[in-house]
Amino acid sequence: MSISSGRQMEIEIVDIADERLFAIPVMECGEPLVDVAGSSIVYGEPPEYPETAPGYRLVREGVLSRLERAQAALPKDLHLRLYEGYRSPQVQARIFSAQLARTTVSNPSYTQRQCFSAAARLASPLYTFEGNMILPPHSTGGAVDVEIVDRTGNVIEFGMEIKDWATVGPERCATGFPELVQAARRNRDLLVNVMSKAGFINYPREWWHFSYGDKYWAFVKDRPHALYTGVELTRRPV
Repeated sequence: MSISSGRQMEIEIVDIADERLFAIPVMECGEPLVDVAGSSIVYGEPPEYPETAPGYRLVREGVLSRLERAQAALPKDLHLRLYEGYRSPQVQARIFSAQLARTTVSNPSYTQRQCFSAAARLASPLYTFEGNMILPPHSTGGAVDVEIVDRTGNVIEFGMEIKDWATVGPERCATGFPELVQAARRNRDLLVNVMSKAGFINYPREWWHFSYGDKYWAFVKDRPHALYTGVELTRRPV
């Protein structure tokens, strides 16, 4: 599955570290980070590392309103669950380093550049291979990792769970992975449908990753600028 947008249609997948995103300017709109707790969006435990705990429930205000719109479009017995929203640059760097190490071990014939490029498909680095700064989507508060759970809180069939992204093959993480059982295909399509109608765009290499207002969103939507720049979390919003 490739990005469907004004720029491209079933042609290519644009990676989150693609150099074309660097040139997109950001006009920060000033929306605050808000906590999804108390909204119609449910959430799980802090993911990945304990260091994610202070920020994983936080998203930009406009992102939360769109998540609630997506929730309202789901059948009554299903709930959108936030796996992770805001992620600090420090945690992002740690996640990329771990992914780079795994990629290097599993691809011994790759050059350093090839390993870096492959790792960056599933985890955004903070810098390009050449050393140019990257604005990671999660660090803007505009990107979310979400899944759908049933009324008992169990994740419905997606062919894998988000928490297993680092242990399954990257092909299975892709939204359009062809070797899915019918239920998993239907549920991935449902998630993309409600999130897209709410204003998000999906990152095709990760069925669970959606964003609004960041550089990736601006590129796919052919907007002149992004709405959200990076955020440094100094204290947790009340």
